[in-house]
Amino acid sequence: MEMHTGPPKYLIHTSKCRIPNDDPFNEDVKKFFHREEYVTCSKKPLLTYVETTDSVSTLHVNRSLLGTYSLFKISCCHSSVTRIVHANKSDDEVSFSECVPFESSVNITDLVVMVKCKTSLGVVYSNVHAAISSRHVPESKMKRNWTSETTPFGVLFVGIDSISKMNLVRTMPKTYEFLRGRDFYDLKGYTKIGDNTFPNLMAILTGKTWTQVYEHCDPKKNKMNNCDMIWDKFSDLGYITAYAEDESSIGTFNYNRKGFASPPTDFYMRPYVIATEQLPSIKKFGMHTCSGPESSGERIMNLAKDFAVTFPHHPKFGLFWMNTFSHDNLNLPSSMDAKVEQFLRGIYDHLNNTIFVFFSDHGFRFGEIRYTHTGWLEERLPYIYIHLPKRFKERHPAEFNNFLTNTKRLSNPFDVHMTLQDVLLSANQTYSVRPSLACPKCHSLFKEIDEARTCKDCAIEQHWCMCSGHSYVNPAKKIVVDSAEFIVSQINALVKADEEGHKCAYYYLKKIVSSGMSESYLNELNHTVNFFLIMLETRPPAM
Repeated sequence: MEMHTGPPKYLIHTSKCRIPNDDPFNEDVKKFFHREEYVTCSKKPLLTYVETTDSVSTLHVNRSLLGTYSLFKISCCHSSVTRIVHANKSDDEVSFSECVPFESSVNITDLVVMVKCKTSLGVVYSNVHAAISSRHVPESKMKRNWTSETTPFGVLFVGIDSISKMNLVRTMPKTYEFLRGRDFYDLKGYTKIGDNTFPNLMAILTGKTWTQVYEHCDPKKNKMNNCDMIWDKFSDLGYITAYAEDESSIGTFNYNRKGFASPPTDFYMRPYVIATEQLPSIKKFGMHTCSGPESSGERIMNLAKDFAVTFPHHPKFGLFWMNTFSHDNLNLPSSMDAKVEQFLRGIYDHLNNTIFVFFSDHGFRFGEIRYTHTGWLEERLPYIYIHLPKRFKERHPAEFNNFLTNTKRLSNPFDVHMTLQDVLLSANQTYSVRPSLACPKCHSLFKEIDEARTCKDCAIEQHWCMCSGHSYVNPAKKIVVDSAEFIVSQINALVKADEEGHKCAYYYLKKIVSSGMSESYLNELNHTVNFFLIMLETRPPAM
């Protein structure tokens, strides 16, 4: 019998879906990859820090480090950072109170504080701290005494923008090996349902498509609070909620949108992020790699860990999202590999009652890699790993077995949304599960997904569908050339049909970059169908 020791040909192989398992180091993409160095934001240890015990948070100066910052006398002060309530800009501006002097330590009551330390010559240190404590949680959520055995399962999402399954392997090998070595389960058939972050996260948070969200709660009119987010449902059941995202200018709910009129979660960390971006910064590829003496990505990871550690026996829902070291550069995640692995290792022991989702929204969408077959493939396949608490596996063996089966089935963000509703149901049996408006057939990952599921069944548009298993076809083949010429003719027809089309250039086929053909399959009419995937360039460029 022939033995195959290499990786399987497909990520998933079902009767209606075969997603290729391409090599992350394929020749067509290998040339684009190189390692980026970690950026050290400060050569000195942090001079200040916050400690929280119960509901009391204390801001400290590490006086043993004063000599590291200056030989002159250093005096420090702190000011509270507050979200400005404004008709149109309440999600974009913060105010700073008068800076109050303190010596070694001071109790603070604000969620976010800025600290400045100076000598007679000027400021030698500044930073912004967040104090995650029960003080900022409604009393009704804190008064119930949960135990490790009675606490409903919480959910913690930690995401990194624009990282595919393949690019996680390429750029973050330490992180990847840690995930493989622990009980983090890879949803191998997980496919994005929209182009960028907003539709893919909103599918998880609302079960709706981009267009349905805009019909329901137009984010351009400052109505995100009316979007019926899943974290509202968790909050209604007594869960402590949190949301944090770095790089405020491109925030998921704020880029070309007006964000939230009022804080949507108990711990809404956008004011913290905005304040940190006013510190001296180091930018790389246009992003705040360093906001003050700390890396922006590490700030988000620290918030996530603080949130998990501070409320060990309270049910919680959190979304923590990072853009700064992944959004604008294919290779920059490699600079944070060790830090992300360290974060996962550190938070792992605090997940006893928490379902942990480590994921991305899509692969890299820009640059030359998108002109390759591998780049096209991986853009549609973001990484996602889910950790389930031991207590969940023991109490729900059937659901756990279904989940394991589903790791090798076609899945998407709408399924994750339905899974969250399953968690709500387990927390309160009176909760009424509602089908996803965008995908009525989608369901919880704790219920077995149909082996014969197609992209159409689960609301994945053909444009994003990876089930056809494209393989290389010689670009010189007549059918490929004819198809490419037809595509260009259709572009010209669309331009000509526009009322101002006469102002535009006429396009010619410059070259066929790559071509592939899907495996044969039967469509709804029982006809054998193949899809061709053709990447081409026009003269002049059409984009």
